[in-house]
Amino acid sequence: MNGPAPSDRPAAAAPSAPAAPPAFLTATLPGIGGVLRERPEDFRVDEVPLRRPSGAGDFARALVEKRGISTPELQRRIGAALELPAAEVGVAGMKDADAVARQWISVPWNKEHRLSASKLRQIELLEVARDHEPLHPGMSAGNRFVIHVRGVGDETAALARADAIVAVLARRGVPNFFGTQRFGIRGEAAEVGRRLLKKDAIGALDLVLGAPSPLEGDPRARAFRVAYEKKAYREALASVPGRLSSETRLLEMLARGKSKGYVAGMIPPAMRRMALSAWQALLFNRILARRLERLDIALQGDLLHDGTAARPCTDPAADQPAVTALALHPTAPLFGERVALADGVPGELEREVFAAAEITPELLVRPAGMALWGERRELRFAPSEFEVMALPGEGSLRFSFRLPAGCFATALLAEVMKDVAPVV
Repeated sequence: MNGPAPSDRPAAAAPSAPAAPPAFLTATLPGIGGVLRERPEDFRVDEVPLRRPSGAGDFARALVEKRGISTPELQRRIGAALELPAAEVGVAGMKDADAVARQWISVPWNKEHRLSASKLRQIELLEVARDHEPLHPGMSAGNRFVIHVRGVGDETAALARADAIVAVLARRGVPNFFGTQRFGIRGEAAEVGRRLLKKDAIGALDLVLGAPSPLEGDPRARAFRVAYEKKAYREALASVPGRLSSETRLLEMLARGKSKGYVAGMIPPAMRRMALSAWQALLFNRILARRLERLDIALQGDLLHDGTAARPCTDPAADQPAVTALALHPTAPLFGERVALADGVPGELEREVFAAAEITPELLVRPAGMALWGERRELRFAPSEFEVMALPGEGSLRFSFRLPAGCFATALLAEVMKDVAPVV
C-alpha cells in the first residue's frame, strides 16, 4: 500500500480556496467559515461513561449538566456546596466551558443528600446512583457532540464543502491536535509548564499571576494582573475574581510579605500538573504538524497504536493495510520520564522537536516536584456516528459525531471551518 492518493496531499491552494494555515490536513479544500459557539447551546457535549454506576458502594455517581462554566469551576462549586475540597469531586475528563455539557462526577456517598438538595447556578443534577469507586481522569469511553456552525452563508454550498472535507478525514483520519482550550484563556499554560520544567518557578508565578491579556474577558482579572506586575499585591488581591481560588491564595501569601520565591514554590500541584500537560501538548502538536503529510503512512520505527497498546513497526508494508483501515495509528510522545521514543525517521523527528525545546532526561525526573511518566498519543482519530446537515434558512450547518476520549472536537471543526489553525 502506498498511502493516500497524491490529490489528498497538502499543496498550493486552489484559486477559489481561501489561504489555509499549513497545519491543516485538508489545506487544499476550502472551508465553510462560519462562527462557532455563538451561544452555549450551539456546542453540546455528552460524556459516554465506561460503565453505568454499580448501585452499591461508598460513592455517589451523578450525571450533571453544566452550562457556560469549565469543569474545574464545576468541581469548585460542587465542592463548596458539599464542604469538600474541589479535588474530591471526581471527574473522568474536562469538558468545554463555552458549551452545554453533560458529564459524570463522583462524591462520597455521605454527601449525596446535600448534593441532591443543592441548587447551583449553571449546574443541573440529572441523575444520581451509588457506586463502589470514585471517578478519575481517563474513566470515560468518549464524548458525543452536537454542534451548530452559524454564519456559513448558502447552506447548500457550505454542506458540499463540508462533505468534501469530511470524506478526506473519514479516509485518512483527523489530526489529533490538542485544542486551544488546553493552553489557557490567555494562551499562557504551555509557557508556564516550560518554565516549571526549567526550574524557573518565579517566572512561572509571574505568568500565573501577571501577563494581563485582552483575551481574558473579565476586567477584574486584567486589573489584578496589572496590579501584580506593579508589585501592588494588596491591590491585586482586592481585584482578583473569587472563582480564581488558587490565584487568590498565592496573592494572599504575597500580601502577607512572603517572598516570590516562597510563593512560587506553593503553586498548587493541580495547577503545575495542568501547565506541564500543556507544554507536553504543545510539543506533541509540533511533532504532529511536521508529520501531517504522512499522518496515515506506516514508517519504519513507528510506534503504532491499536486502541489498547503501542508496538513497534518493523515491517511498514505489512502494517500499512491496518493503518489505511484506521485500525492502527502512528503515535507521538507526550514527554515524560518513562515514555518510549520511536526509532527511524519518526524517532529523529521526535528527538529534533525535544532538542529544540531543550527537553533533557535530567529535567524529566520529578519535574516541579511531581511524577511525569509520559505516554504515547495517537496522531489521528476516527470519528464515529458522524452526520452533517444543513439548516435551511438559518445559514447554519449542524454536526453530530462521537469521538474517543481525549480527542478535541475543535480539531475536527478547524479542518472543516478553516478558521483557527492548530496551536504549534
